[in-house]
Amino acid sequence: MKGMLKFLIAAAVFAGVAVSDSTSFTIHVAGDSTVQTYKDNVYPQTGWGQVIGYFFDGARVKVNNAALGGRSSRTFIEEGRLDGIMKAAQKGDYLFVQFGHNDRDYSKAARYVEPSEFPGYIQKFVDAGVKKGVNVILVSPMNLNGSRNVFSTGNNNYDARGMMQTVAKNNKIPFVDLNMKSYNTYNTTYKNIPDYVTRYLYKKLEKGEYPNFPDGVNDGTTHFQEMGSMGHAQMICEELEENLKSNTNLSAEAKAALTTLVSAIKPRYTIKVQTNLSNYNGLITQTQYFPAGSPMTLRVTPNGQTFEKWVDDDCNELSTKQIYYGFKTKARNITYTAMFKGGSACQKIEHGEEGESGDGPNSSSSGGPQSSSSIDQKLCFDGVADTVWRSPIDMSRPELGDGTTDSNHEGFTGQGFFNLENSAYSTATYNVTSDQSASNARMMVRYAFDGASNRDMKITVDNGTYDVAFPPTGGWTKWDTVYVEDVWLDALDFKVKLASTTSDGGPNIDMIAFDIKGVYRTGCKPAKVMNDPDTSIIRIAPVRSFNVRPAAGKPFNALGREVPASELRRNFPAVKTFRN
Repeated sequence: MKGMLKFLIAAAVFAGVAVSDSTSFTIHVAGDSTVQTYKDNVYPQTGWGQVIGYFFDGARVKVNNAALGGRSSRTFIEEGRLDGIMKAAQKGDYLFVQFGHNDRDYSKAARYVEPSEFPGYIQKFVDAGVKKGVNVILVSPMNLNGSRNVFSTGNNNYDARGMMQTVAKNNKIPFVDLNMKSYNTYNTTYKNIPDYVTRYLYKKLEKGEYPNFPDGVNDGTTHFQEMGSMGHAQMICEELEENLKSNTNLSAEAKAALTTLVSAIKPRYTIKVQTNLSNYNGLITQTQYFPAGSPMTLRVTPNGQTFEKWVDDDCNELSTKQIYYGFKTKARNITYTAMFKGGSACQKIEHGEEGESGDGPNSSSSGGPQSSSSIDQKLCFDGVADTVWRSPIDMSRPELGDGTTDSNHEGFTGQGFFNLENSAYSTATYNVTSDQSASNARMMVRYAFDGASNRDMKITVDNGTYDVAFPPTGGWTKWDTVYVEDVWLDALDFKVKLASTTSDGGPNIDMIAFDIKGVYRTGCKPAKVMNDPDTSIIRIAPVRSFNVRPAAGKPFNALGREVPASELRRNFPAVKTFRN
C-alpha cells in the first residue's frame, strides 16, 4: 500500500496536484437495485454499492450507500433521497451516481424518464454536488445479460451511457464507463462461457444452491450475486484509475479530487482458480483481482467429473462443497484448486508472505433495505399459506394510522382489523419487507363495511401508487376482497400506505396478501407455503374466477367450499382487542 501511495503522490506532484495520504472522506452512492445494499436473508444477491468499500482504505474512506431498488434518476430526486445525501455529505466527499435501468422502463410510468429529460435529471445530481462542494462521479449502468447493449446507441435502445458521458464532459468531471466495461467483459472475456455469466455473476440460482433460495430463482438478466457486484466494483476502480491517467477533459478541481480518491484505492491481488484436471470442461470461478479482506466465492459446476474438495496453494483443505463462500481473501496472490477424482495429486505452489490485510468496508446504508423494525410477534403469520396467496399479512395494527384496532366484528382472520377514521384524510402505513427482487405481484386486500357508496382508496406499495375501488360488502361482518394487479416489488424494506379518498373514510381492513412468497411485515419472518395443497388446508382468502362475493365472513378452501371460522383460526387466531 505504501509503495502504491508513493507512486500516486509522485504522479500527482508531477501533474501539479497535491494530495495527502491522511485525507478522509465519505463516498455517497445513488442508484437502483443493481447498486443497493441487501440484507443477509437474500444473500447472495448483492449490489456494487454494498461492496465498493472493500476496494478502499477503510481508515480513510467511509461508504454511505443510499441506492434503492426501483428508483430512476427522477424518482430518486422526487422522493428527497438526493436531498438526504446532501444533508449528510461534507465538503470534499464524493457522490457516485448510476441510473438507467428503471429510467428506461416505459412500462412503468411512475418511474420512466423520457430520454430527452434524462440528462437534465443527471445534471441535478451534479448541481447538488457543486453547491455542497461534493465531487460527483457519473457511472453508466452495467450491461444487462446478453449480447445486446440496451444502454448504448441503437434502435429501441436507451442511451444512458452516451447521455451520462455527455453530462460528464460538459461538467469536466469523471465518467466511469461501467456499461462498456461490463459489456466487453461479458461478451469478450467470457464469450465462450455464457453460462458462467448467468449462473455465477447474475442471480440465476438452481434449487438447493443457497439456503436463502431453496427453490432457486431465475433472475439472470438484471440483478447480481456477490461475485458479480465485486466484479463491478473492480471495474469501477479500474475506470477511476484510467480517468486519472488519460481523461484530459477533467477540470483542475476534478483532477485533484480524483487523485485523492484513487490514492485511497487498496492494492489488488491475483486470485487464481484452477482444477487438478487437464481436461476439465465444466464451469469454475474465473481468476479475480481483489483487495485483501474481500468476500470470495469458489464454485464449480462439473460436467460429469466427480468433485472432491477445494484446497489452497499450501494444499490445505478448505471445503468439500462445490460452492464455498463466506470467507475473505488474503493479502497476497493466491491460488485455489478444485480437486477432482482421477486428477493429479495436490502440489504446493510457492507464494510470497502475506502482508497487511487492511480494513473491510466502513459503510452504511442510508434509507436502504438494511433497516429493521420491532413488531409484536403476534402480528406475524405463523400458519401455512396456500400456493395462491403465498404472503399473508395481518393489517390490524399499522405503524402509523388514523383509526383504531378493533375486533368487534367477527370473521376477521388475524389479531383484529384496522378501522380507518371517517375522513378523506385517514391513512394507515405499514412497514413491509420483500425478499423478491424485480417481481411483479398480485395483491389482495380483505375488507368489510356497510353502506351504499364506495370507499375507494389510494394504495401505495413502495414507490408505486394504485387507485383501488372498494364497493360496499353489505355489512360489517361480511368480508370481501379486492385485487391490485401488477404490483412491482424489489428486495428491500418498504412501506404500504392506504389512504382514503372519500369523506366516509376507508373500510375496515383485515389483511393483505401477495401471490409471491417472501413478503411480510418487517420484523417478522416469511410465511411457510404448503408444497402440496389439498382440501384439508384452507386458503387464506377467496380466489374466484368471477366477481362473486363469498358468504358473509366465510372464506373458501382450495375447492371453493366454505370454511367455518373455527377452521380459519387455526392459521389466524383471533385474540383480544389492540388499540393504537
